[in-house]
Amino acid sequence: MMAVPSPKSPEQSERSRKYDRQLRLWGDQGQQDLETAHVCLINATALGTEILKSLVLPGIGAFTIIDNEVITEEDIGSNFFLTADRIGEKRGSIASQLLCELNPDTRGHFIDECLLKLLDLNPGLFNTFTVVVTTSLHEKEIIDLSHKLWTYNIPLLVCQSYGFFGSMRLQLAEHTMIKTHPDNQNPDLRLDCPFPKLKAHFDSYDLEALDLTNHLHVPYLVILYKHLEKWRNDIGDVNMLPEAYKQKQVIRENIKNSIRKHENGTMHHEENFEEAIRSVNFAYNRTSLPENVRLILKDEKLKNLTSNSQPFWIMVKALKDFVDNEGCGRLPVRGTLPDMTADTFKYISLQQLYHEQAAKDAEAVYNRVQQLLQDINLPDDTITEQDIKIFCKHASELCVIRGTRIADEYERKGNTDNEI
Repeated sequence: MMAVPSPKSPEQSERSRKYDRQLRLWGDQGQQDLETAHVCLINATALGTEILKSLVLPGIGAFTIIDNEVITEEDIGSNFFLTADRIGEKRGSIASQLLCELNPDTRGHFIDECLLKLLDLNPGLFNTFTVVVTTSLHEKEIIDLSHKLWTYNIPLLVCQSYGFFGSMRLQLAEHTMIKTHPDNQNPDLRLDCPFPKLKAHFDSYDLEALDLTNHLHVPYLVILYKHLEKWRNDIGDVNMLPEAYKQKQVIRENIKNSIRKHENGTMHHEENFEEAIRSVNFAYNRTSLPENVRLILKDEKLKNLTSNSQPFWIMVKALKDFVDNEGCGRLPVRGTLPDMTADTFKYISLQQLYHEQAAKDAEAVYNRVQQLLQDINLPDDTITEQDIKIFCKHASELCVIRGTRIADEYERKGNTDNEI
């Protein structure tokens, strides 16, 4: 029986209607990240306000404009958010007011101050932002801001436009991702190394003893497992996996020959067996650590966790401990199954096994996280159980991006003058 989803509150329903298209694009978590973000814009130029407009409309949580310039005729000629009757007024203040009118869900703030003065007197202000976007900054301002935001690990986006030409330079000390939404991802089936309950479930089937009705509704995973075992017995190697085309073709032929036949010798239309034949290419992949995850589990940041460590690295350390112990060199079970031809009972029974193992693996990682949090004197709720479930489900997608500092590129110029 399928669970009936709980009804949405009026606020949730309104949010879903308002942001329907983008929710389809980046999902509920992506929208939540957007709604909790606080973007800082330095200089409300035409380019700066256009950038903010594109964040306000989809529902950015808040923005702060830092700008101590007044509106000029030049601004009026290029900036759609400023009008002639506002000439002489504070540019950031007016832009902030008009941008907020685009979306009442977004909070706008304005600081009438020189950037260099703020960096000198109140540098901690910049640690409160999710990202800082700049336009029309001088070199010294860029360098000072680059140094400060690199220390805080706050992304810096330096933007410039010259007529029809423009440039963007992103400074990112480190950016960690859990859900990267890969274009092509094979399901986590574990046919090469089924966990005990899954193996017992597979072994409980006797395909030859089933009547035609039940034979038509066996999940294709069972068929694949049975024929993998038969192929292994035939070649005398219980750990071998079919990797070469000829090896996979042998299994395909075996599966095809096991389809039930009519009295006249023609084959029944057994869609589940046809699914099994089509799945041979990806279903027999060896369960191993992806290279991107292998490198992350060796990262230097895992060696000395402190109370200042990001939750991502605490979870990665717990994941490494799981892989080295309970996981026997493998990631937690993802816990999801592709659709397949089968009767409801058989499919749900199989699906439940994967769900239960995924929950068990996630619990092991969560317990290790709690121990790590205790060791570095952080509250238990720093990382929630739901955080761990999402982390484990997408463990194969983990990604760490590290960039370079913009200030280094400016400061290196003098050293290369002679070479040029």
